[in-house]
Amino acid sequence: MSGAASVLRGAYETMSKRCATHAILIFTFLAVVSVTSPRKAASQERPRLRVSTLFIGSSLLPFWFAQDQGIFNRAGVDVELIWMQSNLSTSALLAGEVDMIFGTPQVPLTVMSAKNAPNLVVVGAWASASEHWLVVHPTIKSVKELDGKVLATSRPKSADHGYALTILERNGVDSRRTIFLSAGGQAGRVAAIESGRVMGSVVNRYYALLLQRKGFRSIERLERADYPFPPSIFVAARESMKTKRAALKSFFTALVEATKKLKNDKDLNLRLIRKHLRLDNPEIIETAYEDGLTVSYPYFTERQFQVSLDLLSRSLGQPAELSYQRIVDHSIVEEVARASGL
Repeated sequence: MSGAASVLRGAYETMSKRCATHAILIFTFLAVVSVTSPRKAASQERPRLRVSTLFIGSSLLPFWFAQDQGIFNRAGVDVELIWMQSNLSTSALLAGEVDMIFGTPQVPLTVMSAKNAPNLVVVGAWASASEHWLVVHPTIKSVKELDGKVLATSRPKSADHGYALTILERNGVDSRRTIFLSAGGQAGRVAAIESGRVMGSVVNRYYALLLQRKGFRSIERLERADYPFPPSIFVAARESMKTKRAALKSFFTALVEATKKLKNDKDLNLRLIRKHLRLDNPEIIETAYEDGLTVSYPYFTERQFQVSLDLLSRSLGQPAELSYQRIVDHSIVEEVARASGL
């Protein structure tokens, strides 16, 4: 596990040696999963942004809404949304294959906390009403009973690994005695729970509901009043704040507009969730909608940063040293917020 952390922290240092490999991987992903705004002749005249999302979930509703309603185009920017695995997204940003990444703070902050870190900045943040639950086998009655048991995570040192460690330690469980099995994304972790290979995992609200319907138990929520879940953050190269400033400003102008408008069109939100998440159960779709509602934007606050740093330190197994003032640049979203009356 320490080797995995070392590879992640050192990824940017060996970028020049691995650009060719990353390019092949990146363009393979782009060919499979890119979702592009409708192209008209006028799009050739608009600046273009390639934004990589580190996950696919209902927290992306503002993006889907902006694309579906043509808000990005009207704001004067051609946006390509691309899903990649979190490590690959960061590599793509460092290689210049994408302009910005959006997702949980874990991976980008890991790279930004390394020695001789690349010149990346957090541009803004969108927080949803997302909930994360530790869901366990029906025979487990309390978190303490997970002592020495096997839990599923997506991979060592991942964000959800940090979530599980936080819940275990909060309840006095020695996490060193817990065995963590890498099972991939939430669907893979759900399958691991259902098969009995593990006794539980931390998943979001609608995956927790899926498991509850099958008799599994949601035993504890990560988020508390004194421990808010970190928002997803936008990270870009600091140089892009100058070279792509106009396009970034148009992007955030459109995203703010979409975030405001989507609150008034629940039916469209439900349709977008069915389309992008491929869900068909009305109760699950409704839960995904509630989980994806935006609760704060466009700033990454110091409190959110501290919680992100705490989760990062837990998953890495060592303190993560970062300065909020050094890595956050809100200048673009501040301009947009003033113009939008936020």
